[in-house]
Amino acid sequence: MPFPIKHILLADDDADDVEMFQSAVDEICPDIKITVATDGVKLISLLNKISTADAIFLDLNMPRKTGKECLNEIRKENKYNGVPIVILSTSGNKADIDYCLGNGANYYFVKPKSFKELKIIVQKLCNGQLNIKE
Repeated sequence: MPFPIKHILLADDDADDVEMFQSAVDEICPDIKITVATDGVKLISLLNKISTADAIFLDLNMPRKTGKECLNEIRKENKYNGVPIVILSTSGNKADIDYCLGNGANYYFVKPKSFKELKIIVQKLCNGQLNIKE
């Protein structure tokens, strides 16, 4: 049975990418709430304020605190052990991918070049095809 995603915490400083992600979610699974943090410091602050998120989407290249720094900080907290972290970054660098997957990220996607490709990722998420709850 797929894990129901009701709330996504998205950390990305690129307004166009945030808008595209929100549009894809609204189109495919409009019942999902998205909370946006525009940098890593805001992400950590939001995590401390909200009760929980069902999934965290992280961009690697953010101001004030990078996605890697956020990943490490989140994975140090036991209360987030069951929360999947999905990296959505422009970097396809093997070292970045290996680092993130080796330090607690559940999935790593290179940001799609088209809205159609992004919708495929969101569709898999909404259908429970990413098997993010283990």
